[in-house]
Amino acid sequence: MRSWRTVTAFQVSFELTPSVGVTESQMAWEQLKHLEEAGFCPTSVGADKNYHNGPFVAGCRAEGIKPHVATIEGRKVAGLDGRTIGSPGYQISQTIRKRAEQIFGWMKTVGGMRRSRYCGAERTDAACKWAVAALNLLRLAKLSVSPPEAVARA
Repeated sequence: MRSWRTVTAFQVSFELTPSVGVTESQMAWEQLKHLEEAGFCPTSVGADKNYHNGPFVAGCRAEGIKPHVATIEGRKVAGLDGRTIGSPGYQISQTIRKRAEQIFGWMKTVGGMRRSRYCGAERTDAACKWAVAALNLLRLAKLSVSPPEAVARA
């Protein structure tokens, strides 16, 4: 019998960056370094196909982080081989990865961030961080509430 544990995705780092001049994988690598400096030491990181490149995978391997990156067919990247892709942790990371995208969907629909209401990157970044904090509080509240043990009948 296989037991599954429920994992809820929380946003631990959020930063608004310019769309020109820096790639997503470069920014993710910077965020991982900042998290390690703050005392949060991830053992693995799940990512989509946009992160299937040499510098990101090599940087993760150098820091001892397992890169659970979705692969692009025909592209070979050193450090991302059958041992990583075939592991059970990789398979779980790829199914949980959808929850990270749900964060952005929630921010756009419920959090009001489909279009920015503010001029300037600083104000937009602050509004996004407020929306992320609100979502984290909602998810935290759902974790702490459990169903009643028994239903009282009148």
